[in-house]
Amino acid sequence: MLTGNSDLTSKEWAITAFVSRGSTNAQIAASIHAPEPLIKDYLRSILQKTGCWNRTETALWYLKIGVEQERRFSDRRVVNSKICDERRKSRRHPPERSRRANEQHDINLDE
Repeated sequence: MLTGNSDLTSKEWAITAFVSRGSTNAQIAASIHAPEPLIKDYLRSILQKTGCWNRTETALWYLKIGVEQERRFSDRRVVNSKICDERRKSRRHPPERSRRANEQHDINLDE
């Protein structure tokens, strides 16, 4: 039990988090601005990927395994953003704009 695959998309992670908080399909749909039938499709996919049988088991899976997996992913994003910031700071010169970017362009909307 609760040993399923944790290869969920970011949307599936978000929906699983809502399920673990006890949200209904309608509440989830309103929160992520998606139609309710789409939420049902996502839940079917989550159940299939995690090997869970129902919402309760999915919530337990998320609390036991999913939170750690998701936290590791978000930590990776923080680290990656720090690396990118360091790379930007280490540049000797800022990137140059092309000549075309500095030109005035006439736009004719009547055509």
